[in-house]
Amino acid sequence: MSDITDKIVQSPVQEKEQNFSFLQILFLILSVLFAAMFIGDTLFGKNSLEVLWSLQKQQKILTKNINYLSHENANLQKKLFELKSLLPESNTKEKGDE
Repeated sequence: MSDITDKIVQSPVQEKEQNFSFLQILFLILSVLFAAMFIGDTLFGKNSLEVLWSLQKQQKILTKNINYLSHENANLQKKLFELKSLLPESNTKEKGDE
């Protein structure tokens, strides 16, 4: 008979331990889910590492294009000044007098 009374007396304590254990597990699961969502958003969201890497790649391409176009522009200006120097001065003065 004392076994039954021991079970009755220990029962509420064990329930509290089980509830506490359940709350710990629930908190752990929610923490892991929140961390996974945060990491997922960091890696694949609107402001993610993928976007950063693609923008850096695009910046490198645009920088190369700027350098190429700057050199091409300098060459074309050089050709333009050479062509202007080949024109006779009399033609330019006559057009200005009209």
